[in-house]
Amino acid sequence: MTDLPVTSSVVAVEARRLYEQWESLSRQHVSMASGCACGAGGVSLLLEDFEQDIADYLLGEAERNKRGETIAFLQAYAFSEETKLWSLSSLLKALIDEDGRVQPSPDVGAGLLQRLGRTLSSFAKLHG
Repeated sequence: MTDLPVTSSVVAVEARRLYEQWESLSRQHVSMASGCACGAGGVSLLLEDFEQDIADYLLGEAERNKRGETIAFLQAYAFSEETKLWSLSSLLKALIDEDGRVQPSPDVGAGLLQRLGRTLSSFAKLHG
């Protein structure tokens, strides 16, 4: 994304790409141990199980860099007060903004997508 001017449409296109990647990756199993020689055992998780950690990373990064607009956007569109859980799908859907109701500054969207893109690419390389 850094080669293109940061506009709302560029953010939306990248958000859609990452949304599709997240939807695919979040359902894949991640093996955490090898188990015995017969192949049984070990621990298997879904990438979806790391969703709260990924969102915490995004929030922590915004807090460390004192990015109030990014923090507010995350809290408004990625956190559910009802469940007290983060949702990367909700965050990405907000950045896609098909209805034109969500208007984060392009810098907020680009910053979140850059960090989330690196994280998802890393998981894809290791487990995809």
